[in-house]
Amino acid sequence: MSDQPLTGAEIELALSELPGWSHEHDHLVRTWTFDGHLQALAAATGVGLLSERRNHHADLTIAYNRLTVSVTSHSAGNKVSAKDTDLAGAVAELLD
Repeated sequence: MSDQPLTGAEIELALSELPGWSHEHDHLVRTWTFDGHLQALAAATGVGLLSERRNHHADLTIAYNRLTVSVTSHSAGNKVSAKDTDLAGAVAELLD
């Protein structure tokens, strides 16, 4: 999968197929809210395992019962690439 940066139009098209995700500061970002802290931790573990299998790692932030997932491609100069849209879709499939 290419790690070339996507254009703004390509990112907007990808976001149309990734409900809940946004493009913020060259990252794709989405937050999930769970019933409690342990559920957010479990979700973060799932995302971590998924990221490891894909060898493309998301930044994860846990704030009690919320998990924020942020992805960018360091190999693309810290810009959004197809690797990010692919990982975002896989994370959404896991957590939705």
